[in-house]
Amino acid sequence: MREFVDKEREAAKKLPQVIKTYKFNIPKLIKALKELIDEDPYYLEPYIFLAEIMENEGNIKEAQKLLFQAYEKALELIRDEKGNLPDRLEWKHPTNRHIIKALVEVGIMLWQVGKLDRALELFKTLYKLNPSDEPGVRYYILGILENMSFEEFESVFTKEGEYDKNSLESWFNRHKEKFESFIVS
Repeated sequence: MREFVDKEREAAKKLPQVIKTYKFNIPKLIKALKELIDEDPYYLEPYIFLAEIMENEGNIKEAQKLLFQAYEKALELIRDEKGNLPDRLEWKHPTNRHIIKALVEVGIMLWQVGKLDRALELFKTLYKLNPSDEPGVRYYILGILENMSFEEFESVFTKEGEYDKNSLESWFNRHKEKFESFIVS
């Protein structure tokens, strides 16, 4: 079994300070995030932050472009020389989290734009690579299978700006046979 574990990245150490320093100065934050991407194009968290800024500013196409760039870099990182995905890409390794977050964000974006088959395929792959599923892609899979839009999913399960884990888990347990049959197939 091939497990992917990313290396420690200098840009990962710099990101928290960049965000803290420039969180109230968006133009400088954008510049600093782009500099981190230039410094290490394979550290994916700056793409996510930059995409969020672009989306908040109404520049949806730029946000999507950034997420797809992160997606491509993630695949370049984790695929072997033959193009195969690893058997495991687990959250328990902190150095993998930026990769998993980027892939989750791409899945959400695909869901938002109605590319449900692609979103499901990506979420199913993530679930297979990280079966302990700390990010909760099983909930997203079930949400799509239950014909929920992402916006509906967010409105139902978000309380005080965060997912209500108890209501998510309760809902999941009531409907998980649909999820389980999808994952097995």
